[in-house]
Amino acid sequence: MSPASRIEQRVLWAYWISCGLAAVGGVSPFLLAGGSNRLSGALLPFGLAAIAFGACALLYQHGKTVATGLYLVASLAIVYGMLALLGVPLRLAVEGICPPAPANCPIGFERPMTSAESTALGFAIGMGIVALLTSSFGLVTLYALLRPPTSYGPATKAVDTRTPAGATPPLAPAPPIAAKPEAEALPEVSSPQPETETELGPELELPAHEPELELPAHTPEPHFPDPPAADAPETSSLAPPPPPKPRRRRVPKVSPEPPTMPSSDD
Repeated sequence: MSPASRIEQRVLWAYWISCGLAAVGGVSPFLLAGGSNRLSGALLPFGLAAIAFGACALLYQHGKTVATGLYLVASLAIVYGMLALLGVPLRLAVEGICPPAPANCPIGFERPMTSAESTALGFAIGMGIVALLTSSFGLVTLYALLRPPTSYGPATKAVDTRTPAGATPPLAPAPPIAAKPEAEALPEVSSPQPETETELGPELELPAHEPELELPAHTPEPHFPDPPAADAPETSSLAPPPPPKPRRRRVPKVSPEPPTMPSSDD
């Protein structure tokens, strides 16, 4: 048996099991509730879910769209049936229940739920949850079955697209460069150059180097004497004055007396 047929059988069995569980959940209130009809509201939605699951088991080969639509219908029907079952104890808690058996039950009140009704309620809700889980497993398996094959699967063979080293075409040698008369001849290059001047275009000239600006010479900061302390006596910051020069006394000029001539009497 091929793996695809095994997956198809899993999908088929999952939908049929979900159909049976939904049918059992809808009939269980009548079988386990002891003749009470307060839980009979779940029969119709659970029966609709069972029909939708059976249609999934028969029509899942028509595509994922049909199977998904029927699964959504069945899921909504089961959820509605479970809410209808849970609404019975909620209604009794809100409206009130009749007093114990010796007392008369007022009009509009209902009897409390019996143990059989509680058992049927829990069993029907459990069957609905298991039916939803089983059908979701079948839907996931169906999506895996109808998934288109990809190149990453195990059945595909990886293709090496790399070029072998021996088949690499040799690079074209660079054209010879003519030497200028005033410049020295360039040394010969043994390895081929992959990029030439014709491929890269003309070389770009760098801008001329600008001279660096010189910083001004460093001038020493003027040094100011420290201010005198408050306790120190006040002193003059200037140097003492030079001593006064001695004054020369003025000598009066005396005109020379003319020489006396001797007299004749002498």
